[in-house]
Amino acid sequence: MPASPPDRPSRPPLPLVLGDSALLTGMGLMLLAGFFSSLLHLGVRFAAPELSAIQIVFVRSLFTLAATAPFLLLGKALSWQTKAPGLHVLRGVVGVFSMWAWYWALAHLPLADAGVLSFTTAIFVVVGAALWFGEPVGLRRWMAVVVGLAGAVVVLKPGAGIVTWAALAAIGSSMLWAVSLLMAKDLSRYDSTLTITFYQPLMIAPFAGLAAIPVWVWPSPGVWLVLAGMGLVAGLGNYCYVQSLRIADASVVMPVDYVRLLWMVAWGYWLFAEVPGWTTWIGAALIIGATGFIAWRESWLKRQQRRQV
Repeated sequence: MPASPPDRPSRPPLPLVLGDSALLTGMGLMLLAGFFSSLLHLGVRFAAPELSAIQIVFVRSLFTLAATAPFLLLGKALSWQTKAPGLHVLRGVVGVFSMWAWYWALAHLPLADAGVLSFTTAIFVVVGAALWFGEPVGLRRWMAVVVGLAGAVVVLKPGAGIVTWAALAAIGSSMLWAVSLLMAKDLSRYDSTLTITFYQPLMIAPFAGLAAIPVWVWPSPGVWLVLAGMGLVAGLGNYCYVQSLRIADASVVMPVDYVRLLWMVAWGYWLFAEVPGWTTWIGAALIIGATGFIAWRESWLKRQQRRQV
């Protein structure tokens, strides 16, 4: 799964003009974020025949730490400190199970199906925000949630009797990742963005390392290279994702992330001879339409609130 996006600092709304440089830059960064994310998922496919999913989680977390640590060391000393260590630990546990399930699903699902099911995270975030933070969710957004979940059911194809454990693992991973994102939102009340970003792999690594001991296999040089590349593209993807959300409205740049599905389809076709079925495309249309509406609705409500202040 991609790294958890921290909350954006408040800023005035940007004009939605095609020629606006900030808008174009934000969209370009989101395109790059999706491309790097697709490479991360592709890395899992190459490493999975040799390593277990939990070992990939562990080693990838180590490389992510190595990529993140220099930014922490160059920042203020306060970046090391946290006011909510218990919540960071709990988020680490949730993150381990989410990434474990996601990497296992990637190893057994067509890349296109996995990519489509990963978009359900935004839908579960809406449900979780209503339950966790008591955020009001109107009828329109509840209808979008239902449509998005219907899209997931289409991809799962339960009527055909071919629901796989890998598909269920992908859905479970999306649910857990939504919980992780909500925890990040809660942590933003106490810690800086840099602290939250750094502590995630710091907490995931020890738990994943302990779980990987019974199944540990020393990676070959080629797989070490793949894992190092995964750590690098994860860092680059997270940076592009965060910067995109900083400089442009989410309702504009988030739909650009759906281009990631095309990369997943392309990698699956070119490298693994995977051709998505019609249910994948129909499910993708429902899920992407629902999550796109939720993003637009959130942005519209925030603009209305700013006008009333």
